[in-house]
Amino acid sequence: MTTRHRSRDAVSPSLVAQSGLPDDADVASSAEEVVRVLRGTALEGMPVRPPRNPHPAGSPFTPPDSDVLVIEHVDPARVLELWRAARDVLPSTSRWPIAVAPEWNAWFRQVPDDELTALQSSIAGIDDARMFPRFVFDVPRAQEDWHGGWENVFRGAGLSARMAAELSDPVLDHEVDRWIHDRLMADPSLVAMVEGRLQPHVGTRAWFQPDSVELALLPTTSPWLAFEWVSYFGVDSDAPAFVAALERWHRTWGAELVASWGTMLQLTVTRRPQQGEEAWDLAGQLLAWAGSLQLSQWELALIVARSDTWFLHDRP
Repeated sequence: MTTRHRSRDAVSPSLVAQSGLPDDADVASSAEEVVRVLRGTALEGMPVRPPRNPHPAGSPFTPPDSDVLVIEHVDPARVLELWRAARDVLPSTSRWPIAVAPEWNAWFRQVPDDELTALQSSIAGIDDARMFPRFVFDVPRAQEDWHGGWENVFRGAGLSARMAAELSDPVLDHEVDRWIHDRLMADPSLVAMVEGRLQPHVGTRAWFQPDSVELALLPTTSPWLAFEWVSYFGVDSDAPAFVAALERWHRTWGAELVASWGTMLQLTVTRRPQQGEEAWDLAGQLLAWAGSLQLSQWELALIVARSDTWFLHDRP
């Protein structure tokens, strides 16, 4: 006979109702129980086990017993498909699935109940300035530094001459980003000129694919709290602020964590922002936590309005 534990989420009923996630559910506590739940899904027959501890017994680095379960041997080319299979049975497992690379997540610590409660409580008071810190290098640059690039991207559109007439010299990077975005919103023909530039970043095309993957089943139903079990380089300075951002994105766009690769995160969304101010603001929020995307805010604003997946990247 298997035992089941109550969900340890410290989430208000109203927030759960908005998210569509199960509330106060039982966590499937054993690997055998999860295996039974997975019957008839794309994950049927795959090994389920507790995470391995790479440290020898008695080591000072040995973590406490983990309450995470892991599905082994996930095909790296089928991460999204198999994640969705685990996500679909969340009402039965009360375990949030997240793809990890076993060489980077060899073990998972057991997160104490009071730690999750304190985290959920702390993110409620975080304001936008802390949640989405600006991460831009606004160094004044001569307009002529931009001319060659714009003439190459927007051939024949005369944007360099227009920018010279409308912006004072020198210009800040962010000012140029905003100016280009406004020109695009006013002229669909300019947007058509950059569609090919955007396509490599739409959908899962830019997603990272490691050599080996496991699906970790975390004892929470909240995708924002699931981050407490994984890591992402970009949040080392203020993890609670990033968890607050994840909760905001989930509530607003249906954003859900799919994979964590250390310096990269992958998410799905159920709603897209409208092209324009909504997409521009969201792009700025994402860039606050993804300083290594190598995309301008106007590019990312066009991308998020076209895609049901997000890719965040921040590395040393």
